[in-house]
Amino acid sequence: MATEETTPSHTVPRPHDRAAAKQSHVQTGCASAVAAGVSPVSDVSFTGTILTLTVCQHIHDLIDGRNFFDPYGADAMWMRALFAIGAIQIYFRGEKPSETVSLIHDLHGVLRDLDEFSPEHARIRSFFEECIRYLETDTAADPLDRTAGEDEELSASVQCIPTMVSQETLRYYKWLARTLQEPGDIVELGSWMGSSTACLAEGLSQNPRREHKRIHAYDSFIWRDWMRTYTEAPELLAANIRAGDSFLHNFSGYTAPFRHLIDVHQSVLETRAEQTALPALEWSGGPIAILVMDFAHDRASNEAMWRVFSPSFQSDRTIVVFNQFGNIPAGEVREFCRDKALELVPLHKPHSSAKAFRYRKAVASCQQVAHP
Repeated sequence: MATEETTPSHTVPRPHDRAAAKQSHVQTGCASAVAAGVSPVSDVSFTGTILTLTVCQHIHDLIDGRNFFDPYGADAMWMRALFAIGAIQIYFRGEKPSETVSLIHDLHGVLRDLDEFSPEHARIRSFFEECIRYLETDTAADPLDRTAGEDEELSASVQCIPTMVSQETLRYYKWLARTLQEPGDIVELGSWMGSSTACLAEGLSQNPRREHKRIHAYDSFIWRDWMRTYTEAPELLAANIRAGDSFLHNFSGYTAPFRHLIDVHQSVLETRAEQTALPALEWSGGPIAILVMDFAHDRASNEAMWRVFSPSFQSDRTIVVFNQFGNIPAGEVREFCRDKALELVPLHKPHSSAKAFRYRKAVASCQQVAHP
C-alpha cells in the first residue's frame, strides 16, 4: 500500500488533450447496476460507504464490458477532485514542505477541470481556492516540530475512553502537559467524553513542576445526534443517550482518576449561531499556559475564543492548539490562524489534524513623523 511518503503524485494526472475523446460521443455517465441490467455485486464483503459499492460495481461492469469509462469525461473529473481532497487530508496530517509544490499543481488542475465541466459548483471551487491560498502563502521557513509526543505511552484507562481524537494527538497532549514549564493553567475547549482531558491530566500528573496548575475543561456536555457517528463504546450505546440529554456524568466517570486536577465548566462559546440556555463561558483572568481549541471549526467560534481567552495569553509562553486545523471542513480555522500570523507562530505538528502555535503579542509598528 502506498503511503504519503511513497506516493509519487497526489492525484490522477490531468489529461492534456481531451479533443479525441470529445469527438467519440461515447457514454460518460456513471451507470448503476440497475441501469445496466445486472444484479449489484454481492459476492464480496464491503467496508465503507455506499460509494464503495457503487464504484466497485462500476469496475465490475467495465471489466465485463457492460459499461465504458471515459478518462477525459465528467466521471474522471469528479474522481480527480475526490482524490485531491484525499491528498489535502494527507498533506494536513504532516504539512511536509516537499509535498507543497506538487499538491498546488494538482489543485490548479482540479480548478481547470471545474471550469470546463462544472463551473456552477461555486462552493467546491471556493474550497480548492482556499486550500491553494493557504499552501501558497505558507512560505515561511519550516519551524515545525513533528516529533513532539510521538513516543508517549497512554495508560490503558485513558485509551478506554470514547474519543473523536486520534491517538497521535492524544499522545501529544500528554507530552505537552508532562513537559510544561511555563506558568499558568491549561484550558481545553471541547472535552466531549474526556479522552483528551484525561491525557492532559495524565501528563500533568507526571510533571514535577505542576505546582498548583489546573485543567479547565469547557463543554456544553449536551448530546447531539451527530455524536453517535463516533460512538462505538458499548456502555454509551447501551445508555441510549438522546439528543439534548446531558452526558456530564459520563465525562465525570471517565475522568474520575484525575478529578483533583480538573475544573469542569458546563458552558458554551457565545456566538450568534449558538444560542442555548447554558451560560456563556468565562475566564477568571489568570495566566494561560496551554489552550486547546476543539469546540468548532467556524470562524465565529474561534473569534469568540480569542475574545475571551487571549487577554490572558503570555507572549512567547502560551501554546495554542487547534485540534481541527487540518480537517477538510476547517478552512475557516486555517484562515483565522493565517490572519493572526503575527501572533500565532507555528510550533508543533503531530501527525494528525492538530497544529500548535506559540502565542506572541503583536507589537504595533511605529512610524516616525518627519518634522519640517
